[in-house]
Amino acid sequence: MATHILNPETARLALISCAIRNTGSGWSLIADSAHAPSGVTGVVQHPDHLEIKHPVGAVRVSSMQVTPDEWYAARGLRCGASVGLALSRIYLHSGNSTTPVDPATLVAASGNLWITGFLELPPA
Repeated sequence: MATHILNPETARLALISCAIRNTGSGWSLIADSAHAPSGVTGVVQHPDHLEIKHPVGAVRVSSMQVTPDEWYAARGLRCGASVGLALSRIYLHSGNSTTPVDPATLVAASGNLWITGFLELPPA
């Protein structure tokens, strides 16, 4: 099995980060005086997952994590990402269930999901 190690002198990474929220009209990026998405251009809500668009020209996935904030964590929400080069799918689960939660049912005035990742870009 080949191992790919980034050379720190030539590595190019794109930061993928954002906070998203559903206040009742669907999930969207939070972009205001205190929040600024990086590399993420949109959120699409599906019946069993959320899709995060991040068309940064990546050639390889380095890492990605999705974290519920304290409001959703206190209610047992779990998150997982299936990461791709231009979009990622975020699956939400409640408690021990293996069946994804419909994202439309998760509404909160101040509850967020935090998304952070790095994608490798081609050499300059």
